[in-house]
Amino acid sequence: MLILAIIVFALAASLGIFLLSYVLQGKNTPKGVAIIHGFFAATGIVLLIVYSFFYQGPLAALTVFILAALGGFVLFYKDITGGNIPKAFALGHGSIAVIGFILLILFTIRSV
Repeated sequence: MLILAIIVFALAASLGIFLLSYVLQGKNTPKGVAIIHGFFAATGIVLLIVYSFFYQGPLAALTVFILAALGGFVLFYKDITGGNIPKAFALGHGSIAVIGFILLILFTIRSV
């Protein structure tokens, strides 16, 4: 299940990088891509929560991903309401998610 979570988060990250390229260029982000990005990220979080019910889960990674998700909600709200997406906020959201991804990979390596 951890490998599946890593794959799902990697897909979310790929879409996130694509979205970030739009934000950094000052362009409107494709809303469908933003929704799919959020879906993959939320799926990854749910997988980690379910895993944590049965095994000692990667709680540090889960906590960091939840923080990133909160930032993602703010970014998505600003996007759909036509507000400007602050570049620093988008970079911070991505940076936090990358930290969560690294923590998840480290946890998975130590679990094997």
